[in-house]
Amino acid sequence: MKKSFKDSYVLKYISLAILFLALSICFEAVFNLKYNFYNDFRTDFIPKYYFFGNVYEHKISDLFDDYIYLSLVSGLIALIFFLIYKVSKDAYSKLEKDIISFLSNFSVEVLIFIILFFVFIRFNIWEGTLPFYDRELMFCNFYILCLSYLSFKSFKVNKTSLLCNLFSDLLDKHTNSTLNKKLISTFIILLLLNILFIYIFFKPAITYINGGAINAMLFTFITLIIYSYIYHIVSKKFKYIENISKNIQNITEGNLNYKLEIKGNDEISSLARSINNITNGLEAALQNQIKSEKMKTELITNVSHDLKTPLTSIVNYVDIIKNNDLDESTMKDYINILDRKSQRLKTLIEDIFEASKLSSGDIEINLKKTDVKELLIQSIVELEDKIGQSNLDFNINVPDESIFTLIDGNKTWRVFENLIGNIIKYSMSNTRVYIDMFTDKNTVFITFKNISNHKLNIKADELLERFRRGDVSRSTDGSGLGLSIANSISELQDSSMSIDIDGDLFKVTLKFNQIN
Repeated sequence: MKKSFKDSYVLKYISLAILFLALSICFEAVFNLKYNFYNDFRTDFIPKYYFFGNVYEHKISDLFDDYIYLSLVSGLIALIFFLIYKVSKDAYSKLEKDIISFLSNFSVEVLIFIILFFVFIRFNIWEGTLPFYDRELMFCNFYILCLSYLSFKSFKVNKTSLLCNLFSDLLDKHTNSTLNKKLISTFIILLLLNILFIYIFFKPAITYINGGAINAMLFTFITLIIYSYIYHIVSKKFKYIENISKNIQNITEGNLNYKLEIKGNDEISSLARSINNITNGLEAALQNQIKSEKMKTELITNVSHDLKTPLTSIVNYVDIIKNNDLDESTMKDYINILDRKSQRLKTLIEDIFEASKLSSGDIEINLKKTDVKELLIQSIVELEDKIGQSNLDFNINVPDESIFTLIDGNKTWRVFENLIGNIIKYSMSNTRVYIDMFTDKNTVFITFKNISNHKLNIKADELLERFRRGDVSRSTDGSGLGLSIANSISELQDSSMSIDIDGDLFKVTLKFNQIN
């Protein structure tokens, strides 16, 4: 049975209601005993009973004993129902939980202010009420006790105190040299000046008017709450600024991966967001710089290797010719080898200069209306000898009608030459090569597909870098500039080139804007 009482929130609320009512009656009875029996022989019209009944003319002295008994009985009732409340104090209804949850959103000072506001109302009611007419005062006391109970319960849920935050920040040794310390000092000075002004303003009321002191205290407390709330909002921003300032030091020390926390959606958070964007930009620039330095090192290494190979052959064969008596047939063979090596060296140097010009944009592009289908066919025809010697089966699929685009014919022919040349150099023997052209939504697509003769352990975009080859050992002919030059030309004439690698399948796609 004790357990059922303990879990009964109905019993709890009944005991609380009677407890608060008994305390209200006890308070008013004690107040009357202390202040309203100064003239025991005075006769006045007063209620015969405390709550109800007709008004009779009585001597005040006749009520003295009644009020003593009333205060004792109400006090005893309050004690009994307080003990009953203690048994069931942990029982809660959903409504009580919702009210406590709602009140927990307010700071301690706001709840105290609401209670004091009701105390202020009660005081004004008391000033206009005749002695012993205490019904309205008792109900006012009852409401104040109910609100105090709910506020006390909400304190346990949310212990936020604006004034405590203000003074704890003032006493915190870690804020001695910060921007927040200056803010606290400014707020304290303004608060003291404001309180001084209130007491100067209310001095006549405090001296000559009943309740003047209470009004002054109420306005003082309101001022404390307002200043504490303003400080709470401003200090959060100041602390956020200090946090940004402190964490920027991590960025200046080179930690570009550090990101500032974004709070809110105001100018300060926008500043933090901008700093994060700058950090991202710096990180990207640093990665590009590292990549660029790595590419420069690789470029120098690859250029040195590609220039050294034919040059070494030329030097060696020249030494052989100079230091040996050779017959005419051998001499011709060596001269042919020297011719091939010198032509390769010349082609490599020309490619280097062209790649450099394309990279810097220092090259003239003459855009003209061109039949790109006819240009592709001409390129294939001019490379027919090399295609025939390659042991590759070329399959060409192009539309029957002419397809016009705005391009530089000579430069685009170089693109086709480089792509077909790459196919001939790096395709597996006795495999098919597909060159297809088609249009879709005013865009011309040309695809080149072949099977590579080397395993392609490289990313597609890396093949567009200068001196990059799928043949890492660099044992085949080629400079590693063909795809880079083709891509640069495509970009300069507002077309595009992309590479796809799927196992050993190598695919290049060119896109042009079709015109009528």
